Amino acid sequence: TARYLPAGVVAGHPDNSGVVPKTLTIPKRSMVVFDDAVQSMFGGGPALGAIRLTCDDDFVATQRIYADKLASRQTGTLGQFVPGLDTTAARKKGVVIQLKSGADTLNGIATSWRTNWGAVNPNLTAASVKMKLFDAHSTAAGTEKTITLQPFGVIQPTELASFFGNAGSDLSDAWLSYDSDQPLLVWGSVVDNGSEDPTFVTASEDTGVAPVQQQVTVTIVAEDFKFTVNPSAPLKAGAQIRFILSKKADSGAHGIRLTDSNFNVLLDIDDLTSTPTERLVTLPTSGTYFYVCTNNLCDHGSGQHLGMTGEFEVAP
Repeated sequence: TARYLPAGVVAGHPDNSGVVPKTLTIPKRSMVVFDDAVQSMFGGGPALGAIRLTCDDDFVATQRIYADKLASRQTGTLGQFVPGLDTTAARKKGVVIQLKSGADTLNGIATSWRTNWGAVNPNLTAASVKMKLFDAHSTAAGTEKTITLQPFGVIQPTELASFFGNAGSDLSDAWLSYDSDQPLLVWGSVVDNGSEDPTFVTASEDTGVAPVQQQVTVTIVAEDFKFTVNPSAPLKAGAQIRFILSKKADSGAHGIRLTDSNFNVLLDIDDLTSTPTERLVTLPTSGTYFYVCTNNLCDHGSGQHLGMTGEFEVAP
């Protein structure tokens, strides 16, 4: 079963989940070639797109994109073979490496390159994607981009440097990283502007991007004369924590001050109530964190207020 998925620009591309399929018959252990595939398979359509192929049996698919070199006064054609990408190769976090864009010197001869990149969302759910470009020194170049890729949406070939808006970065050797909430197929096509020789590059798994962490909640309840602290998960430096703070309804007056391992104050509330209040706090460092009651009226002079302290550990 074949479906043609029209491409669009990054800022707008169609939801292709409702595309009408075509049935192809391939005899077992045979190869069938469809010249001018968009025309021969689908009777024409938008000039740019992807072809989605599904079958209950095993099969292999490739495609060749080619240009007539007579236009540049050279004989023959210039082609780029593109392997069919199995949906199991789709990744939520990926890198596309060895990309090139802009002026370069090769064996003492001035030349230049361009790289087009594109993506396919092989899912029935829209994908939210963050993308970063890195230059020849592995320094972030241009602007981090956030895009939405519609179900079975296709991003047409998009020039690397102009998309990220890099300002004079050295992209003689570059790479991009993406982080998506849905697995994607992402690719690059590196083209020598002199010879027009192209190279197709697919994404590899990016194991250096940390998974999105669920926000950890820490519930702290003050009572006479102690705090009860319940974190929903282990605490780690750099994480933003949701603190839910309150006191027992039948207890005295209590406050709370929280400091990090360097005694920097992270939150300070003089009067807790039985109605929980929330604070979002980023834990800056690992180490021991301290909390104390700040309302010395809680013990009515009995001295038990001084015992309302506690601590917890924050991992690196």
